[in-house]
Amino acid sequence: VPFLEGCKSKPSTTTTTTTTTTTTTTSTTTTVYSPTFVTDPRKFVVYEGNNITLPCNVDELGGLQILWERANTTLALGDTVYEDDENRVHVENTENGNTIVIREAEEKDAGEYVCKVSAVELKHTVQIIVRPEVEPVPKSGVVTVKEGEPATLACNITRGNNKPYINWELESGYPIFWFEDIYTIPEAGRWSSGVYRCKANNGWPEPATAEIRLEVQHAPILSLTPSLGYSHYWTELTLICSVTAFPLATVEWYKDGQMMEVEEDVTTRFVEVTHRLHLKEMGQGYRNDNETWVLEQDRLGLYECRANNGMGEAYGAFELISSCERRQAQCYKIVKDLDKMVPTQLLNNTELNNDDEDSKKDV
Repeated sequence: VPFLEGCKSKPSTTTTTTTTTTTTTTSTTTTVYSPTFVTDPRKFVVYEGNNITLPCNVDELGGLQILWERANTTLALGDTVYEDDENRVHVENTENGNTIVIREAEEKDAGEYVCKVSAVELKHTVQIIVRPEVEPVPKSGVVTVKEGEPATLACNITRGNNKPYINWELESGYPIFWFEDIYTIPEAGRWSSGVYRCKANNGWPEPATAEIRLEVQHAPILSLTPSLGYSHYWTELTLICSVTAFPLATVEWYKDGQMMEVEEDVTTRFVEVTHRLHLKEMGQGYRNDNETWVLEQDRLGLYECRANNGMGEAYGAFELISSCERRQAQCYKIVKDLDKMVPTQLLNNTELNNDDEDSKKDV
């Protein structure tokens, strides 16, 4: 169609736009500072009642705080103290750390203490030496047995940390090689009597002590010593009767079988008692020009010391004779005739009877 040839359509155009989006991610890394300890971990041994002083120092503290713990319980953070009902804990600051101080240490303060700074920690160990205490067994401190019986000495540790060890000594301080808290003497003799000291030691400056007095009951042991002294005018006689016995013995003086009513000097030392009988004007003194000492006739005779304590008896005797040589100055003799009396050494009743039988055989 002709008219269509002059009427042509225009071509169409399409435009496409592409947008590209770029995302940038920034990462920030934080470095945590951990100081280095310049304090070494230590074991502290502290006496009960003294202060516990634990240091904790680092190379560079910066703005960090120090945390103290014990048994998972906070004791202090920085300058602030926690869990201190007794007001015994305080903190002393240093340039790069601090020191925790616990006053008047008690047994419960023993254990491990941890100092923490940031992510690092330091551990100290504290040992408390507790003053030992010991008591005698029995509590009276007196053990009484008869001669020949066993005697048990013991003491009981009532306090102390570390655990005390035991050793024994005599009252004089002479050591005995006993190292247990109980010891038995199989057969106690009279020489076993005395004071025994139990000592408990655990490192405390002074050991704890307990004393036990062992009393061994036995018959009297007697010795009689006569002594003549001379003045210008008179001769004097001193009788010394030493008696060892437990219980203490009753001592009586006799002359020719008759008990004497006299005053005597008595000295007591534990179970040993010394009786001194002073008899004056027994005879002439230095004014006598003879070669022999002259004694008054009514002063001559048999003098006896007798001791009895219920466990047995002991006797001692000597005979005062009329005269003696001046150069010897010994006007007495020890009696050995059992029909008159007994010798001065200890003789119990059994020995007396045996000796009496022997003397009769000799006759």
